[in-house]
Amino acid sequence: MELERLLIGDDGLVPRERYTSGEFADLELERLWPRVWQVACREEEVAGVGEFCEYLVGDQSVLVVRSGPDTVRAFHNSCLHRGTRLADGTGRFADGCIRCRFHAWRYDLDGTLVDVVDAHEFDRIPPGTGLPSVRVDRWGGFVWVCLDPEAAPLLEFLDPLPNLLAPYHLEGFRTRTYLSTVLPANWKVALDAFNEGYHVQGTHPQLLPWTDDVNLSYEALGIHSHYGRLPDARRELRPSPRLGLTEGQYDPGEILEAFVRGLGGLFMEEERALVEELRSLPLDGATMLSRYQKARRELLAGRGVPVDAFSDDQLTSADDVHFFPNMVGPIYPGTAILFRVRPNGRDPDSCIKDTWFLEWPADGSRRRARRRFYADWTERDWGEITNQDYANMEHVQAGMKSGGGPFRLNRRQEANLLHMHRTIDRYLRAS
Repeated sequence: MELERLLIGDDGLVPRERYTSGEFADLELERLWPRVWQVACREEEVAGVGEFCEYLVGDQSVLVVRSGPDTVRAFHNSCLHRGTRLADGTGRFADGCIRCRFHAWRYDLDGTLVDVVDAHEFDRIPPGTGLPSVRVDRWGGFVWVCLDPEAAPLLEFLDPLPNLLAPYHLEGFRTRTYLSTVLPANWKVALDAFNEGYHVQGTHPQLLPWTDDVNLSYEALGIHSHYGRLPDARRELRPSPRLGLTEGQYDPGEILEAFVRGLGGLFMEEERALVEELRSLPLDGATMLSRYQKARRELLAGRGVPVDAFSDDQLTSADDVHFFPNMVGPIYPGTAILFRVRPNGRDPDSCIKDTWFLEWPADGSRRRARRRFYADWTERDWGEITNQDYANMEHVQAGMKSGGGPFRLNRRQEANLLHMHRTIDRYLRAS
């Protein structure tokens, strides 16, 4: 494979084969995925000793296990005897040990081999033999794994995101809903759809009456990236400038109501009721937005959400963050939707997408959300906006194969995509 031909040059053009080629996908699985830190699961999924979670990326399987009250370990998910996968999905190991389903070899929760059936019939097995470990760390309420023993520590890899996101206290969030599906597109196609606002006017025109999709700032943050409201712009309830409406031609109350209703998965039922209440009251010189921000601050504080570090404008603005390589999504005070996307085996034309709806629990509950998996995304109604995104991805993937040479990206509104590609290339060049 001619790698140089498929890298991003100074002209910024993106070869289509990066999304369609099996050879390129194999190269990513060889040089990218093993070398980066990835979210394996949420901490509450392995809250109790003996609880486990399997993480799949490509053809690699990692087993995450809570081995002690304050200890989480990760292993290559393969028995030392005949290579059998030791566990799949999530669950709890009975009797405090990992037991192979094939020949009943047993391992302690720290990975140490403790029992071999008919051990006297094997050549001597050295004491202390155990499952090969995988690097594991925790941050933001997530368990992260990395297959490369030489990679930088997690916090160094994530820098500067931990400082940027510190006020949100993601470690205090809990998963309200966990949805997974297989999408008929390369993992980068799926990720791209949530890392820029340029597609709103084409894919989601119904959002334009309550979304300013034009005045967004795009910023590289180390190997990661971020987009959102322009740093010094005042938060306003206004439609997209693309509609050409001036003040007086739209109702800020309607925009606020549509905003909260349209992003229903990000807001609480109480907030939708709050908007209805505010619209029925006189403003008395205040703006609809300022009234809502004040009321939202009180509502969140009442649920125990730490809000003191946020300005009023930040209470109604998201930090849309791309955690390189494969997690992205909007984070608000007290609530977030994060998407994790990964290769589906070695198929360059499909991917697995996980959606986490996270929220600050009102009662401090650590209740574990049930995982719901859909082998075909059309098995479920994901809501108008997500349905539009998913339907679009199949057309993107098919169109990528139709020839036409490399494609070009919007130098501002798709800057995060180009930054991701250039970061991928840094890993691919490192043989």
